[in-house]
Amino acid sequence: MGSERSIRLDFRAITDGVGSDALVRVFDEYWPAFRKWIDKSDTSDAGACIDAFRAHMPELVPAFESLLDRLGGGDDVARFLSLYNPPRVVRACSQLVVESDGRPVILRTYDHHPDLFDGVVLASAWSGRDTLAVTDCLWGALDGVNAEGLAVVLAFGGRKTVGDGFAAPMIVRYLLETCSTTADARLALERLPIAMPYTFVVLDAQGDFVTAFLGPRRTARFVGRRASTNHQGRVEWPAYAKHVESVPRLRLLERILSEPDAAAVARRRFLEPPLWRRDYARASGTLYASALAPRDRTLTLLWPGEQRAYRVGETIDDAFAVELEGGAAPVT
Repeated sequence: MGSERSIRLDFRAITDGVGSDALVRVFDEYWPAFRKWIDKSDTSDAGACIDAFRAHMPELVPAFESLLDRLGGGDDVARFLSLYNPPRVVRACSQLVVESDGRPVILRTYDHHPDLFDGVVLASAWSGRDTLAVTDCLWGALDGVNAEGLAVVLAFGGRKTVGDGFAAPMIVRYLLETCSTTADARLALERLPIAMPYTFVVLDAQGDFVTAFLGPRRTARFVGRRASTNHQGRVEWPAYAKHVESVPRLRLLERILSEPDAAAVARRRFLEPPLWRRDYARASGTLYASALAPRDRTLTLLWPGEQRAYRVGETIDDAFAVELEGGAAPVT
């Protein structure tokens, strides 16, 4: 038996720069939960995690070390920040590349449990390049865009397999910090080890895009598909795919692409079922939709009746809440 209720989701949009301790305050607030989560990892050796980070993401080592120092150091914090061999995380997303007034855009939804979400939009320039992203695990990124006009989003790939590698949000962060074009990102995705199957969509300011299917013990596969959900070409975890409606959502996205004004139709449909999902009680409701516009260097967060837009390079300091309607919660 359940009852309908609304869920309040709090957001912070912050800039991590000289003289700012906003990100440290987020860490201090979330660290008990982050620590509980990272302790579920099969890898407890911080040295091994740091070695893997240095080997595969050397460009980010100065930012890693600086952030580790600011957060007080320690093996547990280092292991957490590396996001190497993390605990298993399953989510659901819909992703679509469209043209809006002749300009390329990625539209996407992000579905997860409200209590397992940072709720942070972060502007930073740790490697000398401005980036803007919705965070996961403090400095990982669920989606984002950088000053070169590269946009990246992620979606779980629909298999139970796990292996040695990085959490998908750490890979998105790496692409935003080090890549300028889709071609650059493709080269990085070919070599980076990933802990779980994930699908990445990359779009640059020239309109070049790729959908990348990555997973443990599989060679990265790159396709020219504009639409993606939570299976990589074929369904390999039927119960999960059925639960998150991966196949029906993909079919709808593909139909949207055939519409005369696909971008306008997509913006509307992304805020409606089945793309906008309300199964929050089973950790499968939509927390936000986003539109990433590489040429404009903007990230716009979308909800039914509300939106917030941010631009790369701007200092942001914003706090707001949204009400997520329709979550079926257990009666207590």
